[in-house]
Amino acid sequence: MTQTQVIADHGEMTRIVDYHEVQEVLRSSGFWPSMFVRVSGPLLEGTLMTLSVEEHLKRRRTEVVMFSRAQLMDYELRTVVPALREQLEAAFAGGAAAPKVDIMRIMRDALLRVTAKIVGIDDLSEPGAVDELRELAEHFGEGSSAEWAIHDREAVVAAAVAAKDRFGERFFLPALQRRRALLEAGEEAPNDLTTLLLRNYGDWETEKLLREVIFYVTASANTTTHLAPHVLQEVLRHFERHPQDRDRAADLSFLQRAVSEGLRLHPTVPALLRLALQDVTLPSGRTFTAGEQLLLDLNAANRDERVFGPTAGEYDPHRPLPARTTAYGLAFGDGAHTCLGRQVAVGAGNGSIDRDDIPAGVLIRLLQEVLRYQPAIDPADPPVFRDNTATMRFARFPVELRGRPAAGDAGAGRCPVHV
Repeated sequence: MTQTQVIADHGEMTRIVDYHEVQEVLRSSGFWPSMFVRVSGPLLEGTLMTLSVEEHLKRRRTEVVMFSRAQLMDYELRTVVPALREQLEAAFAGGAAAPKVDIMRIMRDALLRVTAKIVGIDDLSEPGAVDELRELAEHFGEGSSAEWAIHDREAVVAAAVAAKDRFGERFFLPALQRRRALLEAGEEAPNDLTTLLLRNYGDWETEKLLREVIFYVTASANTTTHLAPHVLQEVLRHFERHPQDRDRAADLSFLQRAVSEGLRLHPTVPALLRLALQDVTLPSGRTFTAGEQLLLDLNAANRDERVFGPTAGEYDPHRPLPARTTAYGLAFGDGAHTCLGRQVAVGAGNGSIDRDDIPAGVLIRLLQEVLRYQPAIDPADPPVFRDNTATMRFARFPVELRGRPAAGDAGAGRCPVHV
């Protein structure tokens, strides 16, 4: 049975654990997503995931064009895979046959390159730039999930707000000024978030633009970074129990289902919070009154045995699913507020990918590349969870790299890419 996150200090809320009822709430316009403003408002208020349904859909339509097929392929094969491969190869520079690395840090740095392209950070080649962006992104992640912090939530948010100001000065304002100059001169600007915001919301105050960018930094860098080691751990355990599946370590279809199953069991937050805007009756018949606070328990809903079967609490990438049920459950939410990052992270997530020249998801490419180096957990030095959050995030994830691809083996991206 996979360990679950703990939810505490929310006893005043109505807790929903049934998969279909959680789904009905998420699809209803009678509820407002309140999680990111209850504690994290100073960092994220006014950003995409805090808007009402109508406002959300309008802004979402503006921003979704960042995720064209060409962009997704660029994120996967020209950004995350080369960055990851460079760091994995560097681990062998010391001559060790099976070097030990913190794979979480390596995966995080590769994913930061994708984040930079999504939001519009132009240059990370300057010494220390990636480290600085990583530190700032970690503060944003802590601030956005302060609802689940175990100690001093206000201090966590305050540190994130300070990081926001540093990020604005160091990365955002230079990018904003470059794009504004290109647009004013009638020249082509990159297809990234900062450009899209200037084109569609050029009258916004700089602070509002900055907050929207920070929301995307949090979603694309921090949350994905914390999901990746959970998925890797589940896959390595699965290979131990089912060695016949080791031969599928490069199979995109298998990996897509493997990643989705990991996300089902390890959502980025233990619950989503909703505020009833009016009296609501769900299709199930359950009723809520205006002003009622709801806690949508993702851990429980994603382990609902009536949906995922009697082994719902176990990891099984071959799990049969009911019709119209996503393999990742409600890990990306549902309805109008479904996370835009889903297609970046896992594509369709249903195991339908059987070609290397179409988008599969950065987490799938990430896992495929890491597995080429035969990572193994050392029982004497296991992964360590952090002790300051209820979200079960790893502090470190050491692995030994027990294999190295043969010279000339290009791995992911070896097929021509037509976009």
